[in-house]
Amino acid sequence: MDHAQNNTEVFFFEEFEDSSYTTHFTDVSHPQNQTLTNGAFDGNQCLRIRVNGDDHYGASIQYRFSKTETPEPEELYGRYYLKFGDNWDPGRGGKLPGPAGTYDRAGWGGRKVNGSDGWSARMGFQRSEVSENETQVYFYTYHADMEGMYGDNLHWDIENRGSLKNGQWYCIETYVKMNTPGKNNGILRGWIDNHLAMEKTDLRFRDIPDLKIEGFWINLYYGGKWASPQDMDVYFDNVALSFKPIGPAQK
Repeated sequence: MDHAQNNTEVFFFEEFEDSSYTTHFTDVSHPQNQTLTNGAFDGNQCLRIRVNGDDHYGASIQYRFSKTETPEPEELYGRYYLKFGDNWDPGRGGKLPGPAGTYDRAGWGGRKVNGSDGWSARMGFQRSEVSENETQVYFYTYHADMEGMYGDNLHWDIENRGSLKNGQWYCIETYVKMNTPGKNNGILRGWIDNHLAMEKTDLRFRDIPDLKIEGFWINLYYGGKWASPQDMDVYFDNVALSFKPIGPAQK
């Protein structure tokens, strides 16, 4: 059983057991690529998102605080279970779920941020440098000190924990804390199966207090400008959001 479901600190929990999951999020795109299927890590159902060959989009599913009439927070834990399908090839990379505050203005798609218009820390993927048969994950981060048009890749590379195999479930947990406006004290942390895989504590996401955590963005996108070479699947399960650490399910 996933203890997050009964954890009073967890304010959002989705285990993808029936089609009503689409009503629990505030934004859901590309439903044609989403299928509920058996084979979850806990023996129940999970969400399969497919990226079709010669395409980019799997899906964009968001939980935005403003649409739930909940004040936007300054820090957030987001946890989800992830499995790359046996047909998965990371290629040159793409995007995965993570926290964000783009406000539909800046912080994705080459829309460089300036400290007053947006930020984001979705996760990303690329072929692993540890093993060519694995996928490396990282925070794909738009922040106020970035130099290029596109987000910086902050790798989950503590003891190579962010290098993931196909066909295996992993518990992914992210943490973001907004910086004091104008100061470099913003925090990103990431855990794989409850083990710290990434930590950075000197980020500048914003220069104004109005920029906060807009929500959690469950995004699966292949690219950049390059497209998926074939039909490929990624599986997600047991998404949880909290203001306190969540941790993995207790089987």
